[in-house]
Amino acid sequence: MGSPGVIGMIVGPNRGVRWWIAATLIVLGGLLALYRSLLEPSLGWRFVSAPGGSVRAEPVRAGLAPLAQVRELEAGGQRIALTPLLTIESAGMHNTFAVQNEFFDRHEKLWAMLHEPEVRIHHAGGITEAVPGHREIGELGLRFWFPWVVALLSVSVGLGMWIFQPLGSATLCYLVASGGYAFGMLCTASWGSRLLSQPPWGWSELHVLSHLASFMLMGGLCALLWLHPRRLGGNWLLWALVAVTLTSLAAEQWQWLPGITVAFRLPAVLMGVLLIAVFALQWRASRTDPAQRAQLKWFGLLLLAGMSSTFVAYAMGAAGHVVDVPQNYGLAVLALLFIGLVPLVSRVGLFQLEAWWPRAWLWFLGGLLVVVLDLFLVTALHWGPDLAFTVSLALAGWLYFPLRQFVWQRLLRGSLPATRDVLPQVLELVTQGQGDPAMLNRRWRQLWDTVFQPQRMHVVPPDAAEGIADQGCRLVVAAAAPLEPLELELPERGARLFSPADARRAGELCSLVRQGLASGEAFEQGARQERRRIASDLHDDLGAQLLTIAQASQQSQGRDRIAAMARQALDEMRLSVRGLAGEPARAGDVLADWRSECVTRLANAGLQARWDAGDPPEGLVLPARTHVQLTRILREAVSNTIRHSGAAGCSVRVAFGPGDLTLEVEDDGRGLGAPASPGGGHGLPNIERRVRSLQGSHRYERPEQGGTRLVVMVPLAGQSANIEAI
Repeated sequence: MGSPGVIGMIVGPNRGVRWWIAATLIVLGGLLALYRSLLEPSLGWRFVSAPGGSVRAEPVRAGLAPLAQVRELEAGGQRIALTPLLTIESAGMHNTFAVQNEFFDRHEKLWAMLHEPEVRIHHAGGITEAVPGHREIGELGLRFWFPWVVALLSVSVGLGMWIFQPLGSATLCYLVASGGYAFGMLCTASWGSRLLSQPPWGWSELHVLSHLASFMLMGGLCALLWLHPRRLGGNWLLWALVAVTLTSLAAEQWQWLPGITVAFRLPAVLMGVLLIAVFALQWRASRTDPAQRAQLKWFGLLLLAGMSSTFVAYAMGAAGHVVDVPQNYGLAVLALLFIGLVPLVSRVGLFQLEAWWPRAWLWFLGGLLVVVLDLFLVTALHWGPDLAFTVSLALAGWLYFPLRQFVWQRLLRGSLPATRDVLPQVLELVTQGQGDPAMLNRRWRQLWDTVFQPQRMHVVPPDAAEGIADQGCRLVVAAAAPLEPLELELPERGARLFSPADARRAGELCSLVRQGLASGEAFEQGARQERRRIASDLHDDLGAQLLTIAQASQQSQGRDRIAAMARQALDEMRLSVRGLAGEPARAGDVLADWRSECVTRLANAGLQARWDAGDPPEGLVLPARTHVQLTRILREAVSNTIRHSGAAGCSVRVAFGPGDLTLEVEDDGRGLGAPASPGGGHGLPNIERRVRSLQGSHRYERPEQGGTRLVVMVPLAGQSANIEAI
């Protein structure tokens, strides 16, 4: 370890210093890779392998034509044959050290040739003379810029973690992995984008160091999984990783073995297998912690997506089958490990990963299957690329996609019941728990226990915020009083975190419960009002008349009166039944009934009856409620005239206005005892209550000739309709 002062300066609390160190490393690494690539002289062409074991020259400057079947270069009295051996992207594609040594030796001669005043290119079309010049930045192409950007972006993530969490072991492991990957990608950008050659000094050493970068990547990830999210053991694994790395590098540098198949690729594959084993151990250790399990789900997906193709290529290389694919693009997929870990290490929205990681797994596995099958058919069975790709697609379509559909349906269904399956519980809650808060809340808790099967559940204060909290560990649900707000912890008995889909589902169920309770309360309130109205009607009308019948029956001379009272009680009963049945009535029929009843009652009482009513609008229909209440208002007014006014005559007028009905009952009796103010009136309780229930108005007036006039006005909006439609 270094001195405390140096460590304190690098990883201490001064975040600004760390920021400048990180920025310097990023800029310095990017500029060095760019500088090395621009050192190569340019002939105006890029020399690449062509089908049939030949080499072709692709122009990188305007005005030049491509050259086919390039055979050799000539300069300074020397000739060097150009073969695919020299134009291959990386020396690591050669398994044996002998071929690698030949590769570097011949490129050293090419480097000297590119510094001659003139180079002659021998190709199928003849000889083309070229003057070597400085390589322009525009000649680097996508082969350089793509891995260069990916490298700097990935190391930026690792250094960003180090800036904000400099002392964590996870930060160190992550920084080692991202730094190794970035260095390897910068090396690949430099020699993979070359036009023909590279500066020979340090090229073979850089090649070995790029393999060190691969070990840093896999070893850093192994150490990260060994220590996080749970520490699985002591530091012996970390020292073992260092020992394997140093042994492999020494074997490659001093060529103790015949080639890199055993010196590098086999240890790399074994380290990949170790990474899978450590992941499995960490998965088992986190089985009781859904938050850690959620992190591993995401990390495992990134490992599979980022390293599977590289691992397959290394495994095939260790078996002697080198995969000849562009490393500049193929290795870039490893950037998923660092860019994709940003939401994980920042713990921003960790629970949201639960919602869609199975989809990402299934999506990626489909593409991986096609790639693996294609590589297997091309390299192992030596099929043509077109035939191999076609067969890979066919096998993936016939085998994988039906299997994926089956797995996806199982994952969607899961172990929890669907919303439609708990609707009977919701219905039972809102219909059978009314009036009993204890029973209501017991059913409320049973509902959520069925829906999510939480590990724990308890009541929280009413002001608790609804939704997901604590990175998906808790979910707060609340409907309305008298239901208690509940906090649910870890669904499926602690097997996973709550997801946004769970929050949406909880919100839908709470809305259903609220609407059900509100509808039940409205129904109960309406039923109570209707019962009070019926009781009032029976008490005010039938009760009074039956009492009169009981009193009159005690006198023999009152038998005729008893019969009349009985008929009146029967009419009241029929009217109440009509109101309960809710049957509408034609306005013309209603007027005829009112006229017959009023004239008969007034005549029997010895009063002169006068009826005045215009024709109602055509097709006007009165709802049952309006019909019943107006009939009772009219009866009450006529009864008051007969009993209390001492009048000799009574007039009844009915008029229909635009959207309203006016009813007037006027007598010539004693009056109410005092003049009524305009628009005011004394009003009797029953009449006043009935008029108010129809959203109408009424008033009592004293006519000039004496007596009393009752004026009632009620709206008829929305009641004009064809009776057949009701």
